Amino acid sequence: MTVRTGAGGRVMAPAVWALTRAVLLLCVFKVFTVPGPDVTVDVSVIYQGWYEVFRSGTYPLDDVTWQYPPAAALAVASPALLPFLEYASAFFVLVLLCDALVLGLLLYAAGRPGTRTAGAWVWVAGVPLLGPTVYARYDLMVTAVAVAAVLAGVRRPRVMGALAAFGALLKVWPVLLLVGTAKGRTTRRAWSAAA
Repeated sequence: MTVRTGAGGRVMAPAVWALTRAVLLLCVFKVFTVPGPDVTVDVSVIYQGWYEVFRSGTYPLDDVTWQYPPAAALAVASPALLPFLEYASAFFVLVLLCDALVLGLLLYAAGRPGTRTAGAWVWVAGVPLLGPTVYARYDLMVTAVAVAAVLAGVRRPRVMGALAAFGALLKVWPVLLLVGTAKGRTTRRAWSAAA
């Protein structure tokens, strides 16, 4: 398969994204089953259990499986934004929306002069390779914040810092985006050009 990197690539990427994400959704909604353990249990049991604890006004203080920064509660509680869906379904839809947001950010960045759609195509092809697990964890939500931080850093380093800090409050690893920022805009421009 030849990856289109020009204007055609910006048109084809959303179509391929939609096809691959439909397959992921069919897997997490259990229309198709993949060999191995049921990866959706974390959402329907663990995350939903934590959500119920949050609704009572506290954190899961006695739960040894809660080993996340405080803002992770926002990701776990986010299905409340879609009260017309059951918890797991709402979670999967929100992860899909974050996935679409990342694609949109990468395609927007690819529209800048001197950039390519390679980053968007890596996203389109790479995420499905992780299998349905990618939609059964909140990591994709964190990744959306991190991608927004990297792309903002090209022109607005303070916005990058704020988004990276928020990402670190969701899950620690986005703080790594700040490593090397003292080297100037060279690193951020390299990321932007790759996108």
